[in-house]
Amino acid sequence: MYLLETDTVICESLRTTGDYAPDEKALLGPLIASGDTILYVGANVGNHTLFFSQCVGPEGRVLSFEPQRFLFKILCANALLGRYQNVWPYRLAVGDEEGKVDIPVPNYERANNFGGYSLSFDTFKEEGDITTIDAISPDQCHLIKIDVEGMELSVLKGAVETIARTRPFLYFEYNRPEFREEILRFSADQLRYRLYRHGQNVVGHHADEAPPESVANLTEITPKSTPTAVKMTASSGKIFVSIACFCDPDVVDTVKDCFEKAGSPARVEIGVCLQAKPNDASYEELNDIARVTVDRIDVTQARGPIYARARCEALMSDADYFLQIDCHSRFFPGWDEILIQEFAKASELNDSAVLSHYPMNIKNMASSDHLDRIGHVNRYRYIEADAIKSHGSLIKLPEVPATSLGISAAMLFMRAKDRRRFPYDPELDFGLHAAEQVLYAVRLWTHGFDIFCPTQHALATDYEGSRDRIPDEVKRISNANRTGWPEATWSKVKYLLGLDHIEQVDPVYSDTLGDSMARFGVGDERSLRAYYDFAGIHDELKRVFPNYRYAED
Repeated sequence: MYLLETDTVICESLRTTGDYAPDEKALLGPLIASGDTILYVGANVGNHTLFFSQCVGPEGRVLSFEPQRFLFKILCANALLGRYQNVWPYRLAVGDEEGKVDIPVPNYERANNFGGYSLSFDTFKEEGDITTIDAISPDQCHLIKIDVEGMELSVLKGAVETIARTRPFLYFEYNRPEFREEILRFSADQLRYRLYRHGQNVVGHHADEAPPESVANLTEITPKSTPTAVKMTASSGKIFVSIACFCDPDVVDTVKDCFEKAGSPARVEIGVCLQAKPNDASYEELNDIARVTVDRIDVTQARGPIYARARCEALMSDADYFLQIDCHSRFFPGWDEILIQEFAKASELNDSAVLSHYPMNIKNMASSDHLDRIGHVNRYRYIEADAIKSHGSLIKLPEVPATSLGISAAMLFMRAKDRRRFPYDPELDFGLHAAEQVLYAVRLWTHGFDIFCPTQHALATDYEGSRDRIPDEVKRISNANRTGWPEATWSKVKYLLGLDHIEQVDPVYSDTLGDSMARFGVGDERSLRAYYDFAGIHDELKRVFPNYRYAED
């Protein structure tokens, strides 16, 4: 079987273990009979396609759809190599309408999870074709497997007639929380299907038919009852809380404490990008908490905190405010009211305001020795060729919000509309401090924003024990996946910050750098040089970076 050497998930598993997702095959195999027709949307290099081909036999058919040009070629090669004459590969995206669509074209020379690319990803693309299952209109269909990174609902909407006519088993990913409830309702109301959880996927059958024994033993999931509407006034303000979590079970208690300590819990909605092992049940409780949306991805697909926080942003709907915190945080009573009041104070100083500071340690929340001081981002800790790092000092609680020169990723509060205007760059894979906190602060400042330290505490974080809760196996996976990426990301950040020439940017970004400058670059309300003077680091940058844009000033 042909494999893509740089793929870190499917092909890596096939190389090292000889198989991928055997639990899926164990469940689906007994549902398939000789002569069946199977539709597989998002076929990748053909692992499941070849398995299905063997299950349906020479009288059956497997229609496999893969839109990425390079993966499609490997899929065809594997079907040809094994002489699987009952496989029909199609280089098509599948959704709810026919036409043209932009297909991602990743850099296949760098290690990545290429099956994890969604049509919605902000990366280099080429035009391709998209169709619907109903347009294909197979005369029979016994199983539809969907693996399309967030477009599952679109595929289902484009298959209503086929599903109603043939009543196939359905099997698809269920890890995109922004569509989870809508998928459940669509499946129940429009398709009349019952769904059962199988890891991070669901398997479904028509409601008029009895479930097979293997499916009946799974947990059925149904749409939540419609929640009672909560009237929100303009002064109350809805807050979206963004939490990126990498294998830290403390996120469950963080979410609970967030609601319990809020003065108005009904105004709070939480989005969690949960990066965890597929078989880790430590986080299941999150799925049962109202107004919490979980975007769960396998640790093998994790690409660092910036990528995870960018995914969190996609979970935000109609919020008025945006709060970014760590996944191991605790809150002071009335934290929501505190932040809104503090933001109002800061907005009197500059209407383009952001609140941020280094939260206190959780263990000090009850200590009177710490409550009158706050972590103010007011200096740079070091400036070196391979990294620059802003830092803070403990100051007495200011009487009015104090101007800061940087942000803390552990507490960042701003208008939701401003966060939508200034999202994180999802391609800063495994970026370190400068890629997240320094670059974001500079972007805000040069667009006319001021960053303020509040006059009172709203929350705290755990600075000590979080990494100890990450399993060693997960640390090894993360270390392997990050190889080369911090350096590549830093090369891009240096260019965006005016610290190096464009020729020094890693080639992995060559196709997307122009778009990054437009969407994630610095502003022109205040100059980049003015920020470096404001931060007091201009002379140090001249000394450390020979290609510094303002070296001659």
